Parts: sequence; structure tokens; C-alpha cells
Amino acid sequence: MRRTGKRKAAVLLLLSTVLLISGCFGNKPVQDELSGEGNGKLKVYYPYVEDFHIKYGQLFNSQYPDIEIEVIQSWDEGEGEPNELSPLEKLQRMIERQKPDVLVLNLDEYDQLSSMGKLYDLESAFKQDQFDLDGYAPGLIDMLRERGNGSLFGLAPTLRASFLYYNADMFKDMHIDPPVDKMPWKELFELAARFHNGRTDEDTSYGLMDNEASDVLRGVAAAMNLQLFDAEGKQVMLQSEGWKQAFQLTADAIRNKAVSVRPPQQDGDPGSRYILAMNKFVNGELPMIINDSSFAAHIGGSSKMNWGMVTAPIDPARVDESASTYATQIFAIAADSTNKRDAWELVKFMNGAAMAKVISRTGISELPARTGYIPRGLERGAESIYMLKPAKYRANEPWKKNIPESFYQAYSSLVNEALQSVTDNEQSVDEALAELQQKAQVELELARRNR
Repeated sequence: MRRTGKRKAAVLLLLSTVLLISGCFGNKPVQDELSGEGNGKLKVYYPYVEDFHIKYGQLFNSQYPDIEIEVIQSWDEGEGEPNELSPLEKLQRMIERQKPDVLVLNLDEYDQLSSMGKLYDLESAFKQDQFDLDGYAPGLIDMLRERGNGSLFGLAPTLRASFLYYNADMFKDMHIDPPVDKMPWKELFELAARFHNGRTDEDTSYGLMDNEASDVLRGVAAAMNLQLFDAEGKQVMLQSEGWKQAFQLTADAIRNKAVSVRPPQQDGDPGSRYILAMNKFVNGELPMIINDSSFAAHIGGSSKMNWGMVTAPIDPARVDESASTYATQIFAIAADSTNKRDAWELVKFMNGAAMAKVISRTGISELPARTGYIPRGLERGAESIYMLKPAKYRANEPWKKNIPESFYQAYSSLVNEALQSVTDNEQSVDEALAELQQKAQVELELARRNR
């Protein structure tokens, strides 16, 4: 009995020793990874080196002069990276070779890398430093957690959002009530059509202006969260009730002269058309325009008009969301970074109140993700700026890697032709969509073969 007891004691002692040793050499607990001093050097992945230093690096170095930052890109032409690799595959190779500590990602990259276990879970860091997450735009943190499968692997200091700007004087002169927040596309098009003056096409007034008919459809479809492809990105999926509604809505808007678009047979630079629309609005010739937050500064510096702004059009089924509100740059820490202490200091600094204040004064296209810092020039639209949450995540995002960029240009031309046939009453919406799906499928398969 005594020998048995001694054996048990010896086994327990050995087991305890093994567990202790494995704990010493295993994964470090969060408090160890983020405590103490960093090594003073950070590798940061950012697509544009000089842009990072101008926007963020210089300011960070002024606060943390002892931390040296090396900015790296996803790949270098001198390294002979194969052209057939997708952007995500190039990013993965860069991570394996360069071992960055901090990654500045778009939403697609954030989705993929977090699902692959390549990013560090920040939840414990927030608790350790009592980092404030309450001041962020509604829905942003929830969206990032949803894309991280319940965990928060990154923070976004900025948001991109579109708004509907309007010329209050033009509405007053026409005795028309101005637009309001959370208008569905259908109501917006009906409002815009009221500015049609009944004269010839050459002299027609429009409520809105866009580049091509396909651009109008894209905005409507995005608000309705319509999917163009199946989950694998192998089949074009246009023959649905949602697409039928979006197609009919767009065709009616063009036919009723609610929105001006370039004819399908007319070539032109999209950028020049957008500049034309902005100039027309500033000059008092266009009653409404959809643009980002930086457009307010453009109006203020170019015109003395009485203008206002409301939220971009929404889907009536999701009145609190907007497909045009999304995170532009997500700061994350690599899961295998050996300097998480300094990496967290950079992420924390980029998402703090001081940086939000700086962003609010730059006049860039992005908004501070923290709501307490309204950019100059947007005070009159303060109630609308953070009213809509980012659109919810769709689970079938993997289709994107199977769609070559060359497909979209061909597809846009097909959409323009199809919409033109409907507005000219040459085809019904059902007929146009059926033909468009067939042609688009051919173009998709051709683009994939030639990739």
C-alpha cells in the first residue's frame, strides 16, 4: 500500500513538473505578451509607403520617438512575384516572408486573415488597458466582430460613407419638399423626376446625375444587398425577384428622367462625368448629388448656396443600414508578431481620440470612426452622418476570389445595353434579365479561362 501511494505521489509530481515546463515554453498569456517593453521596431504592412508616413507615421513618431517603423508592401516587382497570384495570395506570401507586426487591411483581407488564424485577438488588450469601445460609430464594432466570427481582431479609425446633398434654394423655388433621411431609392427617384421640365431631351432638367446606367443599378442593388454570383463565384444569378425590382426601378428612373446617364454608345471617362456633376451642383444647375463626406468642404469653398445633406438612399427592409457605409482601413496585429507590445501601442494610438481629432480636420474622404469628432463643414449634417450602420456581413464572400477584374468591364457594357432596351420599350424586364444572364455567364467563363 505504501509503495502504491509513493508511486501515485511520484506520478503526480512528474505530471506537475511537465505541466509547469510546458507552461513556461508554451504560448505566453496575454498579459506577458503586452507587458514590459517592446523592442522598439515595428514592421507595418500598408499598400502605400509614403502615404502611411504622411498620414500616420510622422504623427506617431512624434508621440513615440523610440519606436522605429518600417513600412512594407504586399510584394515587390523585383522579387519576381507571379502575376497569376490573387491580391490575397500575394498578401499571404508577404506575411510569410516579411513577418509584419501590424497589418492595415481592407474588409476582404480582414475577413480572410482572421478566419485563417493570422490575426491577434484584441479582446484581452482592451480589458487590460481599459480601451474605450463605446465611442465608435453605431454598428462598426459589431460588424468587425461578426466578420471575425465573434472575436475582434482589428480596429478601424475611419469610415467611408456617402450622403445625399441637396440645393435647398432649388427645392424652394420649385415648391418641392427637400429630401429626408432614410429615403428608399424609389422615393428618391420620384423626387428627382419632379425636376423634369417637360422640354426636349437637350434642355431637360434632371434631379440626379450619374455616369452610366450600370452605375445607377449598382447603387440600387448594393442597397438591396443583392448578390450577382453564387457562393462559389461560378454562376451569374440575375433572375430573381430582387434583381427584377432593382432593374425595373433603374429603368423607370432613366425613362422618367429622374437621373441623367451617358448613352451606352457614347464613350467617356467616368471621372470627367463625375466632375461635371459636381460642378453642376456647385453652380446651382443640379438639385441633388450623392457624394462622400469630403464633398461638403468642396461646396463650402466653391459656393454660397443654401445646401443640406441627408443619408444616402436605403433599402426599406433594412432602414438602419447602408451599403455605402464601411470601414476603409482596419489596423490589426499579426498573430505571430514577436513585438505585440509596440504593435498594440500603434493600433491603440491610431484608434484613439487624438487621431480622431486629427482626421476630423483633414478634409479627407473618410470620417473619424469615433462619433465625437464631426469634421469641419459637416456640422449642418451632424444628425445624419452616423445615423446608418455598416451593412451586415454576407457569408458567401468567398466568391470574390473567382471573379477576374476583366469581367466587370464587359458586364457593365452588357448592363447598359439591357437597361437601354427596357427604357426604349424594346424588351420587358424579364426578357432583358434572361438575356443579360446568359451573356454575362459567357463573359464570366471567358474571363476565367483567360485569367
